[in-house]
Amino acid sequence: MNELPQFLRRIYPFEPHYMRLKDGQCMHYVEEGFGETVLLLHGHPTWSFFFRNLIRLLQTDFRCIAIDHIGYGMSTKPSEYVYEIGKHIANAMEFVGAMKFKKFHIVAQDFGVAIALAMAEFWPERISSMSLLNSAIFVLPKLSAIVLMFKLPILGFCMSTLFNLFTRICLHLGVGSTAGDDILNGYLWPHRKLAERSALAAGTNDIPWLRDHRSLNTLEPICEKAFLLANKKIKFFWADDDFRYDSSALKYWANVLPNATVKHYQSGHFLFEDSPEAMNDMRLFIHGAQDISKDLFKRTT
Repeated sequence: MNELPQFLRRIYPFEPHYMRLKDGQCMHYVEEGFGETVLLLHGHPTWSFFFRNLIRLLQTDFRCIAIDHIGYGMSTKPSEYVYEIGKHIANAMEFVGAMKFKKFHIVAQDFGVAIALAMAEFWPERISSMSLLNSAIFVLPKLSAIVLMFKLPILGFCMSTLFNLFTRICLHLGVGSTAGDDILNGYLWPHRKLAERSALAAGTNDIPWLRDHRSLNTLEPICEKAFLLANKKIKFFWADDDFRYDSSALKYWANVLPNATVKHYQSGHFLFEDSPEAMNDMRLFIHGAQDISKDLFKRTT
């Protein structure tokens, strides 16, 4: 696997771990800290680097595990692959099954939220809490003109693969001026080569748009079974200035997960870069959802 450059090791100082999946692809993940497990699921077009500061904050109290989906980050990036949400869900569930998590919390962003809900519906007894960031697993009343542009069959593919423009635009619109060059380059580093960008073009195409969009075959059943999560501790940490998922997405979520609470931030799509206070809010939420039965047992004996 590629060795991280020095600038990236300074801000992403984690030991790499890898798991070989059944389809032969190699999934990279970070594992830091001890305690109850917190599984971190990134979306498009990011990687586990997105969670670097959250991991540092949580690792003193929790075992933090952040995966890179196939095609992203430090995982393998085959040019010929089914880069669709159903495959990402299957890969993540294979990973969790192999790691044998008994109880765990989930933090998820973008399409990682679809994976989180699929896991919670499949293993409801294992999920302690769900911290969810901006996302949509349904057809929105309108899509950003930028997203639509990148969905154009030829132009969108060329812009994503030849120039990695979707990631660059997301960073430009989704990260405030406080982010330095090292942070911006950290997001871009895994896809610096042309051959490493297949998932980027496919990921934008997989965002649901029209009612006959292919990803809805996977996403609609997840929405329909969301009632199974009525008793789960779920909270949205919502970036109000996200050009991809605006307030209309949050209104849809209110119907899918009516029990979820919401905290708002004046931030773009890369929430933790603009609103670092969201990480501490998330830490407190996860702490409040811990399984304290073991501690109570110790006190009573």
